[in-house]
Amino acid sequence: MKKGTKKFLFLSVATLAGMYAYNQFVASTSTKKNMLPTKNGSYYSWKQGNVFYTKTGTGDPVLLIHDTNSASSSVEWSKISKRLQKKHTVYTMDLLGCGLSDKPGLSYTNYMYVQLITAFIKDIIKSKTSVVASNLSSSFVIMANQLDASIIDKMIFINPVSFHSMDAMPDQQSKLKQTIINLPLVGTFIYNLLMNPKRIDRQFRFKTKDAYYEAAHMDNSNGKYLYSSLLGNYMNIDLRHAVKKITKPVSFIISSDIKANYKTAQEYRKLNSNIDITYVSNCKLYPQLENPEKIYQIIENKLSN
Repeated sequence: MKKGTKKFLFLSVATLAGMYAYNQFVASTSTKKNMLPTKNGSYYSWKQGNVFYTKTGTGDPVLLIHDTNSASSSVEWSKISKRLQKKHTVYTMDLLGCGLSDKPGLSYTNYMYVQLITAFIKDIIKSKTSVVASNLSSSFVIMANQLDASIIDKMIFINPVSFHSMDAMPDQQSKLKQTIINLPLVGTFIYNLLMNPKRIDRQFRFKTKDAYYEAAHMDNSNGKYLYSSLLGNYMNIDLRHAVKKITKPVSFIISSDIKANYKTAQEYRKLNSNIDITYVSNCKLYPQLENPEKIYQIIENKLSN
């Protein structure tokens, strides 16, 4: 064997060994703080996997749905649910691929989550419910309402996803990104590098990285399959027609500090003039974590009217 070939093989083996060691380190350290709460929790056995959810309080049902990315979980609603449960039966769920729910190695699509939300309301809540959703997850609720409007009462969306961000469809480039992240060793290594505490923490005005970092790396970082589906544009869908057809109460809570949010809100209102918009300041993407008392008051007011 040539000297150059030996050197190449040695470097290749060393690189792969380093990746494996780093992946094992992340797997063993990222979840040791047990930041994801399990109190009042149960599992809903859905066709694609087990979905973790909680049920608290009494009164008219409200389902809280967190944003959809591999670091998200129902922790996003921890400061809101305990306030709402005084007057409502409050359900939170970790969407498939997130938090304490299963993270199967599949392509996660918008329609898959529409099916999950629809099935959860029918099988677990078993009555018409109001839904509060965050960012990308607002698109699933809009489409679930179009699929079966009888199961959803009022809809409240916090910083809903823009139409423009949902326009890109899967193509060769996006599918390649998905394929790379889905690779067993190299893909997991890349995902672990990307889902580091500093990167996760940039989106907040406060320190909440521990719970989000843990959620991103549960089940040996299998959240990468959701992440790769987002890169592959599999979550995207044209919402415009469904937004036009909404006839029930729908409210937006918009963080005015994010410049693009105002334009997004107005684009929705152009399609449906019945959309009610409330702006809040001094917040980023998740005001329900940054100013929970203010957001609770807005949500409660919308649910009560």
